[in-house]
Amino acid sequence: MKNIFKIGVVGLLLATGLTSCNDFFDGIPGVQYDLETTFANRQRTEQFLNNVYSYVPDETQERWPTSNRGGIWTGGSLEADITWTWNITNEWTMGSVYASSSWINYWFIEYYKGISKASTFIANVDRCTEASANDRLVWKAQARALRAYFYFLLFRSYGPIVMLGEEAIPLDTPLSDLLKERNSVDECVDWIADEFDAAAADLPVKYDGTNLGRFDQASCKAFKAKLLLYAASPLFNCNPTYAEVRNTDGKQLFPQDASQEQAKWERARDAYEEFFNNYVPNYYSLYTTTNSNGEIDFYQSYRNVTSGTMYDATNTEQIFIRLVDHNNHAYELTPYHNQVDDSSLRGGLGFGTTQEMVDLFFTDKGLRIVEDPDYKEYEGVPTEEFYGSDHDYNNPRNPDYNFFLANTNKTLKQWENREPRFYVCITYNGSTWVNQTSNYGKITTELNHNGNSGDVAASWDAPYTGYGVRKMAPENQTSGLHSCNLLRLADMYLGYAETLSACGQYDEAMNYVNAVRARAGIPGYGNNGGVDSNGFDYISYPSNRDEVDKRIRRERLIELSYEWNRYFDVRRWKVADMAVGDDWIYPSYHKGGEGGEIHGMNYTQDPPQFFEKVVTESRVFDTRHYLFPIPEQDIRRNPKMVQNYGWTAAETGSDE
Repeated sequence: MKNIFKIGVVGLLLATGLTSCNDFFDGIPGVQYDLETTFANRQRTEQFLNNVYSYVPDETQERWPTSNRGGIWTGGSLEADITWTWNITNEWTMGSVYASSSWINYWFIEYYKGISKASTFIANVDRCTEASANDRLVWKAQARALRAYFYFLLFRSYGPIVMLGEEAIPLDTPLSDLLKERNSVDECVDWIADEFDAAAADLPVKYDGTNLGRFDQASCKAFKAKLLLYAASPLFNCNPTYAEVRNTDGKQLFPQDASQEQAKWERARDAYEEFFNNYVPNYYSLYTTTNSNGEIDFYQSYRNVTSGTMYDATNTEQIFIRLVDHNNHAYELTPYHNQVDDSSLRGGLGFGTTQEMVDLFFTDKGLRIVEDPDYKEYEGVPTEEFYGSDHDYNNPRNPDYNFFLANTNKTLKQWENREPRFYVCITYNGSTWVNQTSNYGKITTELNHNGNSGDVAASWDAPYTGYGVRKMAPENQTSGLHSCNLLRLADMYLGYAETLSACGQYDEAMNYVNAVRARAGIPGYGNNGGVDSNGFDYISYPSNRDEVDKRIRRERLIELSYEWNRYFDVRRWKVADMAVGDDWIYPSYHKGGEGGEIHGMNYTQDPPQFFEKVVTESRVFDTRHYLFPIPEQDIRRNPKMVQNYGWTAAETGSDE
């Protein structure tokens, strides 16, 4: 093997403790090859690139994230309470994670591996003379996009990081010249954005078919816009909390120049504008499906586009996905259903969701529950007027599809007349399961103490909040092949709206919010009278940034719920430590932001006692939890590496 490597390779070996070239090539199927042998062959060259793609996270692997490149983003936020105590998200939410904890460096290691493999591919792909010059150009651009993407994933979790250079250096370079300090936020963002642009220039506009899941021009531009949105957000843009996070030479890592604060929002807005001008609606549009009368079925439209089972050209909304084949996420979203003898309908609903999330969804009027005069709240154990139903409650646009059946004591009246996304996302007591055409017909899920999916029947496979996450649950939980949707168009609509609001373009911002609300089947916002595209009367709103931002943020938290965004959004907005809920991001009864007491049904009881809203857990969120710590082993290995705010070398976990 030649004695010249990219600095990225050398840096990776130091950062992750790898000791040999075999470690670096461990993912290529079959026997091990050196660089010359690998890139002399077209098939092996493509295998190498596919191996770089393997570092794209499968976020649906949330039960065992540190063995499958998943994340802690759902259970690590207010979105979920994972029943299984061994899941690492419980360590995070309890505040028992340290810079020395065994798993905190997992993504740090994995994404730097991916970065270095991408750099090696870029440096060597032109050796593959079996491939055409154009093929090599496109492959190189894909690797460049992947490398930028991995840097972005590191940046959103750890903040400013070490950007590995590309100049070739001899392996006998002194160690002191290889150890590098962290780059600043601005340096990281500028480099990643430029790389996305450079990759986009050599890629086709949009992939589909056999190339689905590969980086194309549109996905590069979309991730560039999302990166710049993060960079403009308060966590990274003039955040005084991080003003004193500096390198050992005094270099400030987080920008503090207030004169440039607005410019970052304008740069992000321009990036979103570029994406929409070039790709919407010619290549992407918000997905909808219609009923037999030609009307939009709001429930089915949202369920289809977020289910993970649509990964073909008919899904006009998916921008970047990872195709995977396992049923782990399906299992953890499917109730126990001990009354059925069909494995496709039985799972272990270990992903409970919180009362706070249930209360986030709008009513069918498009109003918050605190605004809708028909929504009735209660305290303690409710009386009969608050629960049960004398009629079946069905999808208004498809009466054959049932949300819950008539009952005397299984459902709360608060779960009726909610927006369609509520029924896609939440499994509540008495709800009808998603598969309504099985041999068992319409299956009622019972999450109360003695219910068919409650703690007596299911034990640790029952949600301890009395609610389950339903979004992405398939009709057949044993089926495996699905797409992990890592970026879709609704995310872009709401990101664009956020940047427009920051630039004072409030009406235009609301137009993008309204497009998302229209697909969800709830009224849009407007101050000039009239009706929206569905014929609903507009809801008026105060036209100023604070009020517009509240509505954009609320829409984002609902539309992208359980899609691995909330964890990062509440952090980049710097609201994750909100002392008392504002009734937009957190209910007013919730204290502590992502920390504090979380609430749910009284799962150890049967109705009506089951319906009492109780504290189910108390969580910890400190200021330091806005970012992961730089892993302690890397701080020790590299004296130039400085730690994030609030994480100290003196603190150690039980696993050190």
